[in-house]
Amino acid sequence: MKNLYKLLVTSALIFYGCLEDITPPPFTGELNTTAEMLLYFESNGDFINSNSAPPLVDAEEVNNNLNNYLIIDLRTNDEFLAGHIPNSINKSSDSLYSFIEAHHDSSYLKIILVSKNGQASAYYASLLQLAGFDKVHSLNFGIASWHIDFAVDWLNAIGDAQNITSYTNYQFPKNDLTDLPQITLQNSNSPIEENIKLRIKDIIKAGFNTNKEYIVDLNIIIDDYLICYGKASFYGARLNGVFGGLGHPLGTISYEDSPFYHFRSTNYLQTLPNNKQITVYSYNGQLSASLVAYLRVLGYNARTHLFGGNTLFYSRMLDNTELIDYALLQSDIKNFEYITGN
Repeated sequence: MKNLYKLLVTSALIFYGCLEDITPPPFTGELNTTAEMLLYFESNGDFINSNSAPPLVDAEEVNNNLNNYLIIDLRTNDEFLAGHIPNSINKSSDSLYSFIEAHHDSSYLKIILVSKNGQASAYYASLLQLAGFDKVHSLNFGIASWHIDFAVDWLNAIGDAQNITSYTNYQFPKNDLTDLPQITLQNSNSPIEENIKLRIKDIIKAGFNTNKEYIVDLNIIIDDYLICYGKASFYGARLNGVFGGLGHPLGTISYEDSPFYHFRSTNYLQTLPNNKQITVYSYNGQLSASLVAYLRVLGYNARTHLFGGNTLFYSRMLDNTELIDYALLQSDIKNFEYITGN
């Protein structure tokens, strides 16, 4: 292990020129490409393990900055034509990276990604942040927060799961530490930053697809490593009465976000299995989408659960003062003006 630390320190020196503010993480196994990427991310802001992830912007802010923000609608063209935010433009994931690359240094103060429910846009925005495009943000709750006419997906999703009576607050143990995934970069002779951007570009082009990048129904999972991701209060919260103590689906493993950031290399990142499906749920799906973006870059077979706690135990979200901010409320749907057609 001492030799591995020495190798990590040497790598950090090569990448960044000095060791200031760099703490070599306690990797197990060999220093591979994934470890190099991890060193790069954690030494350059560690976006995913910060209060900036997911990079969300509320509808009010966007409405107040229609001329200052570049607004990119990621929905299908038919959905866009049926109604969209004024001044927004329609782009698909195929061209998203190159478009952001061309416009990131423009005079726009922020670049806002808009999707149907905020899940896909949080995923793409996080990937683009990891690629260094720090102007990119996601519209909180997606186009549903703009007007009730676009909120059907969210309104149909919120509620308590039918099998909630089988849920538990038992603390299932994390895996033992294991090796990081093995991935192959496009050009091993190029700087790690360039290879990361190429990898992220490919991941964005692959899209945000059912059962690969996300899952709707947790009841169909068989052997997934199932993760609940959020503050300690998210895993521990429970209602009194009939739902008292009925916390989470059987087998769910708790990992914490702020302030402990369990997915830092110095914490529990390497308890994630490198050889099986990982499914993550969070408060409303946007935090988990952001984390899954990061894990997929690192080579993990990870996917997010749409809507998270809002569709698993919505009543518990409403009952908890720390969690209600993550629940979609009627007051979150602003009914701002929208445009139809081109």
